[in-house]
Amino acid sequence: MVRTWAGLSIARFRFRKTHDEVISFVNAFSSARTVLLIMPLDRAHRFPAVSVLELLTRKFREDNITVVTDEQDLQTAHLLPHSSHERILLSEVSLFSLPKKKLMARIAAHTYDLAIDLNLDLVLPSAYICKASAARVRIGFNRKRADRFFNFLVQPDPALDRKKVYDRLVRCLQMF
Repeated sequence: MVRTWAGLSIARFRFRKTHDEVISFVNAFSSARTVLLIMPLDRAHRFPAVSVLELLTRKFREDNITVVTDEQDLQTAHLLPHSSHERILLSEVSLFSLPKKKLMARIAAHTYDLAIDLNLDLVLPSAYICKASAARVRIGFNRKRADRFFNFLVQPDPALDRKKVYDRLVRCLQMF
């Protein structure tokens, strides 16, 4: 808990000079060309998100999608074989749950219009990557302190299972 608090404090300090511009979300999804997709880092929660993957492959060319996942995820590469895949190695996350420079350099090698973090809980490495991506629209789920990292928050319904939460996210994205 102390390490997470310290990681959040470090992240807040690092991003203190970045300010989000006020934007209209009317065409935020439909006008995007490049996507950073951060898969749930907990393996057990990864595959209810297939509906989001299906939406993205219908809307975007696969080579315009960069997928961030944990080092053990091999199945996402099979679902999106033509996308770029960045694996978060355990050694690339600091003691305070922040991504190290080597990982961030690989992410920063591309530009993104849209970043989506599919972790339902606030997972600090993925939230940090999302914010640092400098994507114009950064989508995440509404949790405590999530507004520090995302500029578009989706309220998950705790009464729904994960698949239905992701299905709701898909319907929300289709509105834009």
